[in-house]
Parts: sequence; structure tokens; C-alpha cells
Amino acid sequence: MNFAAQIFYANYIGDGSPKRVEFSDNEEYDPFWQSKEERLSPKKITTSAQDGHCEKKCPVSNGAVGRRPTLICPERLKDFGAEEYLNGDVKFSESKVAKAPEIQLMCPVKPSKKCGSVCTSTINLPAEYLRFEEISMAAFKIQPGVQKTPCTYSRLSKQYGMEIFMKKEHLNYTGSVKERGVLHLLTSLKPDQQRKGVIVATDCNFSLAVAYHAAELRIPVFVIMPANSSQSRLRMYREYGAMVISYGSTAHDSQHHAHHLANENGYLCLEEDDSAVYLAGLGTVGMEIYEQVPKLDAVIIPAGGQCGLLAGAAAAIKHLNPNISVIGVEPEEFPLLLQSLKTDSPIKDLYGNPNRKLYRDLVAHSMGTNSFQLAKKLVNKVVTVRYYIFSHLL
Repeated sequence: MNFAAQIFYANYIGDGSPKRVEFSDNEEYDPFWQSKEERLSPKKITTSAQDGHCEKKCPVSNGAVGRRPTLICPERLKDFGAEEYLNGDVKFSESKVAKAPEIQLMCPVKPSKKCGSVCTSTINLPAEYLRFEEISMAAFKIQPGVQKTPCTYSRLSKQYGMEIFMKKEHLNYTGSVKERGVLHLLTSLKPDQQRKGVIVATDCNFSLAVAYHAAELRIPVFVIMPANSSQSRLRMYREYGAMVISYGSTAHDSQHHAHHLANENGYLCLEEDDSAVYLAGLGTVGMEIYEQVPKLDAVIIPAGGQCGLLAGAAAAIKHLNPNISVIGVEPEEFPLLLQSLKTDSPIKDLYGNPNRKLYRDLVAHSMGTNSFQLAKKLVNKVVTVRYYIFSHLL
């Protein structure tokens, strides 16, 4: 028995060719298994220029590595389609990434014409007044310079038995909502006019907004004020970055001098008006309110002076949801919008002596034609409040 085993072992060592390892019936055959001798034995690599092989020291180019020696039984892998990969015949496929269609920012979605259980229609405004697309574009343009002010839940809700939210526009840098219209107005100027500069001649929130945002945009800005103006107001304009010039003793003298300087030097004399560009900037308030307050029923907006905030915000809100009520509020001493609606024409001035120190910006300008037409078409109701309410709030 031992002699037979020695003969078998000698024959196995004498044969130089590798022997295929045999497995018994109770052992599982693994095609990826290699014996210890096969793993440790050195392999000879033969190269041929015809086969596309290269020497070890030569640079290897992609796709020219040639055919690798088959280390497993190929018959076991034909059915799985893996033979070509194991032999080095790798097939390459090219994939392309298609660019997605570009989505235009701030583009309002057109309402569907199909009516189901609930069907709402949008109010179409005349093109000469104000379009919702202009308000959307204004919101996009003023976004870097004017923050989105919060609209918070008010403690008055429990007192009056309804949900009341407050839009805090006083948190703007100059403390006024007019920054929205001013910034849109300045960014809409032509580059040549921006290089020349702008000039204002009224001491109001509009002029403060012009001084601040013009300086931020690197636009030369000049403010003409009467010589008897308070030093605190003059210092405020200078801190915003404006060049302040004292001239005359009345506001009329300052305005006349401002127009004279504008004609001589090419400055643009800015005055608060009801142009579509300015109203579009103010209308962004309505867009934000609609986004911030879910299930909105009514909006109460101050109405005074040019009535631009009420007109612009109403244009945005009524386009988004015509069922929302828009209510304008103005002082009982100066009911400019209410009287204009009664006469069906914008009133330039009212007889009386309102408290100009209290209502500064509300009585500084007369009603604009575009603002009046928008308010007439979109505002549901206008109410007046008494003086003691204002004094209590202040």
C-alpha cells in the first residue's frame, strides 16, 4: 500500500505539466477556484504586435491591452454572456446627457380654461395700466436689494375673533415700502442714465429710498433741500450716500433748482408718480402676501397720496385670486380716494387743512390717473379712520 502511494507521488512530481484538480462527488465544483500552485506559479506574458500587445515598459493605450488568458472554464459562462468580458473583449457604449428644457423664472402660469367643480377667472387689466407680468418681473429684479418682509400672526386675532396677519414693511432699510418701487425704477434706467445720475428735491420716504438704493447701485444721486431743513434729515441723506445741496427757503425753490441742475448736467429728476414701472415694484407686496398667508379672505391696505401701494398690490392679488377682497384705508381728514371715487375722476387736491406733520407723505402728492383707474376697478371698499386712531397708534 505504501509502495503504491510512493509510485503515484513520484509520477505526479515528474510530470511538468499542471494537473487539473479532480473533485469527488460530495465536493462542490467552483469554476473560479484556483489551486495554491496556480496562484503562486509565475506567469509568462508573451507579446505580439499583431495581437495589439505591448511590452511592459511601453505605454499602454486604451483598447490595446489585448486578450487576457482565460482562467476559468469558458463553457460554464457562455450561457451568461460573460465570456467576452473575461477574455478582454469589452464592448464600449456611448451615452449622452440631454439638456433639460430651461424654465423661465418668474413666469406666471396661465389659468386653465377647463372648469370643474371650482372655476375661477382672472381679471384682465388694460395694458396701459399694469400687467401681472410686470409685477412678476419687478419681484425678480428687486430681490437682491429688498428683503422679503415677514407677515406674522397678530395678537389682535383673539381680540377680534379672526386670523389677522401683519405685513411688516417697516423692516425695510429706510423703513418704507416705497423702496420696492424705487429700486425697480432705478434698475430699469438705461446704463447711460445710470452713469449720469439722478436728483430728487422732496424730503419724504420716496427721496430716502432713492438716496439709499442709488448709492448702493453706484448711481450718482443728488438731494436738493431747503436751507432751513433739520440737520438730522440732512445727515440721514448723507449717511445713505447722497450729495445733499441746500438751496432756497421753500420746497418750491428746491424743486425749481433741481430741475435746473437736471437740465444742465443730464441728471434725471425723479418724482413719485404712478408709472407702470413704479407701481409694479409696489405690487410685489401683494404677491408676497398671497404666498405667505394661506386661505386669504381679505387684505387691508393704506390708501393715500398717489395711492400706488393700494393699486399695485390690488393688481397682483386680484390676478392671483379675484375672490379676495381688497379694502383701502385712508384718514378721515384727507379722504382723497373716497372723494375721487364719488366724483369718478382723480382729485388733485382737497380743501382743508390736514395735519401735514402727521400725514407727511399722504398729503404731499395728488391722486394719479393710473392709480385711480386701478383702484376703481380692483378695490372692493374704501373706509376712513379718525385722527385719534392714528395718534393712538403713534
